[in-house]
Amino acid sequence: MIQPALSPAFADALTLAHEWHAVQYRKVPKGETPTIPYLSHLLGVASVALEFGANEHEAIAALLHDALEDGPQNMGLDAATLRSIIEKKFGAEVAHLVDGATDALPKAGEAKAPWQERKTKYLDKLPHESASSLLISASDKLHNARTILTDVLTLPAEERASYFTRFNQGQAGTLQYYRLLTDSYKAARGQDVQQRPRLQVLFAELERTVSALEEACGVTADEVRDFPLLRKAGVN
Repeated sequence: MIQPALSPAFADALTLAHEWHAVQYRKVPKGETPTIPYLSHLLGVASVALEFGANEHEAIAALLHDALEDGPQNMGLDAATLRSIIEKKFGAEVAHLVDGATDALPKAGEAKAPWQERKTKYLDKLPHESASSLLISASDKLHNARTILTDVLTLPAEERASYFTRFNQGQAGTLQYYRLLTDSYKAARGQDVQQRPRLQVLFAELERTVSALEEACGVTADEVRDFPLLRKAGVN
């Protein structure tokens, strides 16, 4: 008898992701009505992760990678409470992998730390993460970068800068964050990272996507690295 590729635990994680993110939509500019459910991103990240070699624990963590950051606002529960639910349902390994994808652990009703502070810390820790954590992180960033690139390329060149008003950090901060992410992934030298060739291909795919996004916005990688917001973060 052929064993299923994914166990019922994956379906349980999908149900939980829907419950915790049901009220959430993808970002749009101020004044526009959002229409794309946030679950589309979670499904996309899990899909990318599986395509690049994720096992079931990694795929479940991909579905739940934003739970600790966004769950407190969506569900009215502290991040620590949500993490305990993940660990109870799916085990310590999945909970640990979700930790690795998280840059904020807010309490219910509490705002996240400032963007620059969170992203600087996240970039600094990436080169030291395990291959499993990096797979989930890079899958998340690739799905986001592909979405941004697709949206930007639908616009005339003179209107592309205005697209980034939906992000608090604007065009400069967004481009720089993704460029420094690609640098941080390439700086990861753990033995388990080197032993997963599809992970290296994932990093390369993110690099190509980020480079295409920079070209679409009329800037070079070196110019983006020199933007002031995150200049000292990551491997810079």
